[in-house]
Amino acid sequence: MANVTLLVSSTCSACPSAKSLWKQLRVKHSFSYREIDISTADGQELADRHAVRAVPATIINGRLTFVGVPSRQSAEKALSQRRG
Repeated sequence: MANVTLLVSSTCSACPSAKSLWKQLRVKHSFSYREIDISTADGQELADRHAVRAVPATIINGRLTFVGVPSRQSAEKALSQRRG
């Protein structure tokens, strides 16, 4: 099962779209999902580890996969390639 982490910010205008996309994909695909605000200690640690400079940023199985809101097709492809 893929592990998806979405780095977000409360001031980000694109983050609600990214959140919605990943939540919709959970209905069709089986993966663990969590959202982390980049302003928290955990968020800063992840951002530093993955050199994230913009949100929303999607980390799948420990690898920075998307910055910005991916297309549904790109997100589904990434999930299928990164299972387990």
